Amino acid sequence: MMKFVLKNVKNGYRAGVISELGNQPDKTVDTPFCMLYTRGGSAPHLSRDVLNRLKNLPLVAHMPLNILADHHEAVRKFQHGIGKFAAMEDRVVYCSLHDPSTLVKSGYNDKHGVSVWGKGGKLKLDTELFMKIQESFQPDIYQALSDGDTDINSTRKRCIKVVDRTLSFLDSILDIHNKSERLKKTAIFGSIVGGYNEAERVRCVKETVSRPVQGFVIEGFFNPGPDTEHFQINECVNLLQKIIEILPVDKPRLMQSIWPPDAVIQAYELGIDIFDSSYPYVVTERSSALVFTYIIPTEETEGEELPETYEINLTDKKYFADFSPLLKDCKCYTCENYTRSYVNHLLNTKELLASILLMIHNFHHYFEFFESLRRSISDGKLEDLKKLINKPKKLPSVER
Repeated sequence: MMKFVLKNVKNGYRAGVISELGNQPDKTVDTPFCMLYTRGGSAPHLSRDVLNRLKNLPLVAHMPLNILADHHEAVRKFQHGIGKFAAMEDRVVYCSLHDPSTLVKSGYNDKHGVSVWGKGGKLKLDTELFMKIQESFQPDIYQALSDGDTDINSTRKRCIKVVDRTLSFLDSILDIHNKSERLKKTAIFGSIVGGYNEAERVRCVKETVSRPVQGFVIEGFFNPGPDTEHFQINECVNLLQKIIEILPVDKPRLMQSIWPPDAVIQAYELGIDIFDSSYPYVVTERSSALVFTYIIPTEETEGEELPETYEINLTDKKYFADFSPLLKDCKCYTCENYTRSYVNHLLNTKELLASILLMIHNFHHYFEFFESLRRSISDGKLEDLKKLINKPKKLPSVER
């Protein structure tokens, strides 16, 4: 069964190692880390061969249930789980309930189950169907069924209901899980819900901690969807600190959102260990390339000009005759072989290759950022990285 060991705690910052991960018992992953974001079991826009060329590819593949749930019967007949079914048998598979980048409509959950939204529309999951899907998929880790349909405007009555439902779902799931032969190696992450109501959050934490779960998913501050990119952690920092204080230190904490680099660092400082990587996908979908700097300057590079934005939009006509790479000194396949001008041309002519090249670059850049984050923690230079990340503006202006 999955284990989490803290290996370094400096100035309140934690770094650890997760091991004995389901079908990959010999592999380990260092925290903090981001998972590989997938849609329908595949990395967006990328074939398996292209994906495997990326450096620092995350060991953990994030597979949201909402897109995959309709296909569980096919995976059940396959009999070898969703990892092998999706040609990701070399990765650790984590199944979440929702996709962070896909809008989840409010008001469709009740005491009988939770609604997820896939390509075929709404699918209602009760605990029986939810666990049938998990037994078909045989993931290494999965998020327990939960009602996270709350935000800053949710009433106390609503917050009480979501906690009651989530705990009830968890008990039913644990009962089925413990009797399942197919899920013997699979870890469960309990969901921490309760909106912005401190009493209900604390109740949810204490009750969930008392159950045999191997980690925690903190949710319910917002509904998933593209707008979560603009979620301000400052709105819930005190509540998040309260939650983290009660959670056991020897189990990992995961939080799903569209995570710009400044929000990643802020959430990590509060105690989050695991992030998703839907942000590079969202940036790709708006025809942009990540250019923020994550390399802490040395004496030789001090004073060099830094990008003024986190990203550049390649549809901008100023890149029509710009024959430089997407980002100077970037070692990704796109930057070593193509120019801003060429990607601008691909975007303007609606070529599919544009999304492929942007996805390669954006994934590469984001994964390298997490490498830099872990290195800065180990070297005691997190404050330097934080200052660097907080300098750029977030979004560029675009001229067409």
